[in-house]
Amino acid sequence: MAGKGRGVAAFTFNIEALGIGRGSMPEARVGPSPLFPNTDFKPVPLKAGEDEDYMLALKQEMRGAMQRLPHNIKFESNKSEVERYTEKYLKYSQMEDEQWIPDWNLFPKELMPQKKKPHAKPGTKRKTVKLSRKETEDMLNKLDELSKKDDGNPEKSDDEAEKKKGNADEEEDVEEEEYDEEDIEEENDYIESYFDNGEDFAAGSDDNMDGEATY
Repeated sequence: MAGKGRGVAAFTFNIEALGIGRGSMPEARVGPSPLFPNTDFKPVPLKAGEDEDYMLALKQEMRGAMQRLPHNIKFESNKSEVERYTEKYLKYSQMEDEQWIPDWNLFPKELMPQKKKPHAKPGTKRKTVKLSRKETEDMLNKLDELSKKDDGNPEKSDDEAEKKKGNADEEEDVEEEEYDEEDIEEENDYIESYFDNGEDFAAGSDDNMDGEATY
């Protein structure tokens, strides 16, 4: 029962060595602490104006559009209902309507989509065909001769084209005639093979029988 009524100190170490005296200890609070303590630095009032209202409206519109997008991850509902056609149709309509075209002037250049251009490898070289002057002159002369022939005889070229068309039409007519003759021959063959002169008609009837029974 040491420490009760015999004048023994409550602490086993020296408090004065820590720089704390008997009067420096905080007093025990009897009532509740205040809910909102006094602030040393008060907040700055918000700016009000047309620019701030415009930025606020843009922020709300962008947040609502991002939430309505089908790519937005939503909380799974515990409803065991079947997905209705109207809900599915609304999703597709939202996907079509929410085609956001950003203003690329407000974004950095790194985020802009770029088209890749095919770059040639450093080891490969493009093949270039070098023509001599004689070859180029010969080619130009041939082209001039061909152009002169076409300009000098435009009627011949027209006549040749008409002849070609006439020959093609004649070939088509011949093919049609041959096809018709083949059809007629096949029909005649069918008639000749199944021709019946009527001699065997009613050969097995009761009138032509001699009265003898056949078994």
